[in-house]
Amino acid sequence: MKFSTVYGGAVASHQTWDTVSWLYICIVAFTIGGLIVASERWHGAFTGDSDLHKIQASHSRPTPRVGGLAVLAGSLAGLLVLGPKNMTLTWLWPVLFVAALPVFVAGLLEDITKDIGSGKRLLAAFVSAAIAWWLLGGVSRVGLWPIDWILGFWPISLIFTMVAVGGCTHALNIVDGMNGLAGMVATLMALSLALVALQVQDIPIFLIAAALASATLGFLVWNFPFGRVFLGDGGAYFLGFMLAELAVQLVVRNPSVSPFYALAVLFYPVFETLFSIWRRRFKRGTPVDQPDALHLHQLVFRRLVRVTFSRDSRHAVPALCNAMASPYLWVLTLIGLVPATIWWDNAWALCASLLVFSLVYIWLYSRLVSWRRPAWLLLPSLGREHHKHGK
Repeated sequence: MKFSTVYGGAVASHQTWDTVSWLYICIVAFTIGGLIVASERWHGAFTGDSDLHKIQASHSRPTPRVGGLAVLAGSLAGLLVLGPKNMTLTWLWPVLFVAALPVFVAGLLEDITKDIGSGKRLLAAFVSAAIAWWLLGGVSRVGLWPIDWILGFWPISLIFTMVAVGGCTHALNIVDGMNGLAGMVATLMALSLALVALQVQDIPIFLIAAALASATLGFLVWNFPFGRVFLGDGGAYFLGFMLAELAVQLVVRNPSVSPFYALAVLFYPVFETLFSIWRRRFKRGTPVDQPDALHLHQLVFRRLVRVTFSRDSRHAVPALCNAMASPYLWVLTLIGLVPATIWWDNAWALCASLLVFSLVYIWLYSRLVSWRRPAWLLLPSLGREHHKHGK
């Protein structure tokens, strides 16, 4: 582990630590989010998530789902300011934004038309990953010699990168189900990437990751806790792609960063996706792309949070109830993310953190799905009711 403080040269420059720039990014995203909310009466018929009866829905009023525009605008505006002052950044962020366009547009079209299937969006993610591979390079090592040798052949590297980056991009959208969940998870991941990039003095990666975190925080003011605007597929895919690509590029550009870090920093949505595929295909015998209400965040919502307020109707649940499920998953994310951020160069420690996260996730899921919820996880107001019903 190399957790030494790096303050020399460009890292300590005014350009890197310009607090005004980060505040500017946050304000731009906040302003765009506010404009979306204020103008809902004119665009809500097209951008609103008005299907309150779909199986994965957890909100009680039609809500705009184009919050990704705020994240995109905030991060883009910030990098336009930071780029000219940091010449090493100038070429990297435009390339990443160009590569992100196919998957962002596909997600945004789904937010507006509700007619872009998951297969088409996944294909768009593969296209974005292929563009990034062509312009920036892709996965060339995973820390295992036989696989690294195979990845030396460019067709294999291309296919592997497309599947890895495209899959991680799609995975963040899977966990976008509660107010503040995907947004805060993405923020925590971006901060981890920024901290590791800072330690290896990769200033462009640091600036882009920090810009993403700042823009997402500006959006979250409108999303958490009251859910005035949703991240939407456009926002989730944009953030998922940028985070996955930043993780790949951090490893490609810095040999001291373990390839396992790239997996560890994105592990929560990746594990959620893989677990959902296994659960649907082998436990329930349903198509893997068929939506259901059995994701971990949905179980937390129904069996640890919602039951506090209502046992009968979702629509009787206060708006805050949705948001109260998210902190559970933020803590779960940190269980894997904190060790990954500290031991980013230690493959064994990273593998151990992946194992610990997996075991905690499976333990919690198995308890909730069988209604054996741990008493210490229940909200305080549920304690008396919990005792009253003898559960």
